[in-house]
Amino acid sequence: MDFSIDMASKEEEQSLEDNEIVELKGTSIISNKQSREKSGVLYLGETHDVDDDMYYSSDNEEIWCPPPGPSYFGKTPVFDEISELYVSGEDEKKPDDINERSSGSEEFKEEEDTVDKLFNFMRRKFNPSFSSFIWKCLLFWYLFPTNYEFYMDDIIHLWIAQGYIHIPFTQLKTMEDIGILWFEEFGRLQVIKLSHIDSSTGRLRYKLNPTFVHKLQGRPNENNHYYRLDDVNAYISESTLHASLRDTIDLITLKDLYQATKLYTLLILHEQGSRLDQIPRDLFLKLPSLRALDLSHTCITELPNSIGNLEDLRYLNLSGTLITTLPESLCDLYQMQTLKLRGCLKLLRLPKGMSKLINLRHLDVDVSCLLVSMPPRFGDLAELQTLPAFFVGKENGCHITELKNMVNLRGTFRILRLENVSGSKEAKEAALHQKKYLDKLEYHWTELQDGLDLLENLQPHTQVQELQIVGYAGAKFPSWIGNPIFSILTAITIHDCRNCQVLPRLGKLPSLKTLCISNMIAVKAIDSQFCGRDTVSGVRDFVRFIGKKSASDTSVAFRTLENLTLKSLLSLEEWNGIKELDFPHLEKLNISDCPKLTALPKISLLNNLKKLEISFCPSLKSLPNEGLPTSLQHLVITDCPVLKDRCHKDKGEDWIRVVHIPDIWTDYQHISQAQPSPTTGLVPLPSQSLKSITTPMLSTSNVDNSKDASNDLMFKPHGDPSENPVTFLLF
Repeated sequence: MDFSIDMASKEEEQSLEDNEIVELKGTSIISNKQSREKSGVLYLGETHDVDDDMYYSSDNEEIWCPPPGPSYFGKTPVFDEISELYVSGEDEKKPDDINERSSGSEEFKEEEDTVDKLFNFMRRKFNPSFSSFIWKCLLFWYLFPTNYEFYMDDIIHLWIAQGYIHIPFTQLKTMEDIGILWFEEFGRLQVIKLSHIDSSTGRLRYKLNPTFVHKLQGRPNENNHYYRLDDVNAYISESTLHASLRDTIDLITLKDLYQATKLYTLLILHEQGSRLDQIPRDLFLKLPSLRALDLSHTCITELPNSIGNLEDLRYLNLSGTLITTLPESLCDLYQMQTLKLRGCLKLLRLPKGMSKLINLRHLDVDVSCLLVSMPPRFGDLAELQTLPAFFVGKENGCHITELKNMVNLRGTFRILRLENVSGSKEAKEAALHQKKYLDKLEYHWTELQDGLDLLENLQPHTQVQELQIVGYAGAKFPSWIGNPIFSILTAITIHDCRNCQVLPRLGKLPSLKTLCISNMIAVKAIDSQFCGRDTVSGVRDFVRFIGKKSASDTSVAFRTLENLTLKSLLSLEEWNGIKELDFPHLEKLNISDCPKLTALPKISLLNNLKKLEISFCPSLKSLPNEGLPTSLQHLVITDCPVLKDRCHKDKGEDWIRVVHIPDIWTDYQHISQAQPSPTTGLVPLPSQSLKSITTPMLSTSNVDNSKDASNDLMFKPHGDPSENPVTFLLF
């Protein structure tokens, strides 16, 4: 029985009572009638299914499950603070901060030697309303072998597909937000641990803690609802609801699943050397109840049309397969929430009827695939949160205007083939300024086109954190790009904008930390405009933004910039306009492939500069007469013959200007001077950078050998970075 309501008035409550609906816990309500194969669980504002494996079997026998705790109608846990996950009681004090909350893991490791005891421990630690969710997730971990690696978002999307995560009616967060909080909690309790960082994507990979796996052994299969291929005690039967196999299986083993007619979950876990290159045509006819299907990294090249028989399918992972097209029958799966196609590099097109998947929340398509445009009426997918790229097409229904109603997009978003946008009116209708959840926005052209009016009307929301502009062919940049109203914009990349003769005015952006400008072959000079000093209106905007700051503060350019790269500016001849106090936090400056550049600006004014790299600049005649800043620790000069000779040790004319630098390299040869003193040998870094700097330093070996280190790194994201005893600078 399915329900969906927006508010719980007294009349509605009475109506529910009349229909023999009783409370389960929190805001959840379960029917005690078995008129259909599935019962409905009501969460205000959404409709969800009850998991049969947790409450009822087909013959109405009660399936073993921890008994629900007492509950009350209309009162729900609220996730406005993560502390709402926890409860205060006689035996446990509510932690004051996130670091204190993790201290309970030691108690759990010493005392809770079975999954039942672990569950009871978590029930005491957390709000009782989460008991059902905790138990389901504890058993779901059984599907993954000890050394199997997984991504956080895959696990969260699987939880959502199974209906494990629900949103209380007073809650404004998404199910994905709640899933992240719980994933981190399982990490703090050492159920999972960080394995390593994926070198190709930079994403974090995790695996189960072997101690927890030992606790799980045998427990999930009391009713034979869970099957894992490497568990010698497990077997497939009609009662099996969740199964994980290895992709080294053959078709005969796969067909053994046919007897599990009520299977909810089928995961084909990736190993090296997959042998699975096809899916039996009748597999999806035999397993009609599937909610989650993972075929990632198998060798399949197509999906059978029978995929359309899986009416309850909500999660489909085809990442890393050789699929070129998807069957149109896929578009009949109206409950689909997650479709993963990352690494499907041969994908030519998406099904034309995809607009029917109105419940789709995550479409993870690879930007390197062969897609040329999105399917018609793609804008109907208004619930989408994950969409790495939108390919603009020329056909009706494939225009950029399809983005108008996609206000839930999150994370990184790339707009490709912008040359197919017909004009500024279309661009304005895309309403990018309303996409407030986007962290990073990229604009890509593949053909030269003067798109100034277009780009002017593609202004992002003011809360965007990163911008990238590639292939733009206009003569100048839009007025919004350097506006200080972009108060948390931290990184900008501008690449291959070949017709722009002047760099944009970026000096007044209040939070910019990283700036990379490359392959702008028409730029001949960099001057004070780059610092944003030439327009009265620009200064006025900045004064208005900073409010009470003094007028002298407004003259400082690039007040937060830490890393500046200028690369392949083939026509650049001069760079000036740096004044005292500019670039007060700049630590790294890289100037590369500027063959016409004859002189450097007053680098001596950059009082915080730590590393200077100059390469492929043959016209540079000398270092600045004012010398280099005393803060400089590393100087790298490559393929600059004149400059190399002038910096020759003890003989070069510029040697006096570099003698104080501890670490000097010229044409890949080290000519370092005296050892740095204890006060200058280590380069201090701002505390807010520590998390991003230390994370990439991890390897599988040092993570595995230090459980505490891995958990501290990943599962205390809100902790004080200053607690780290050592700071490193990576080059």
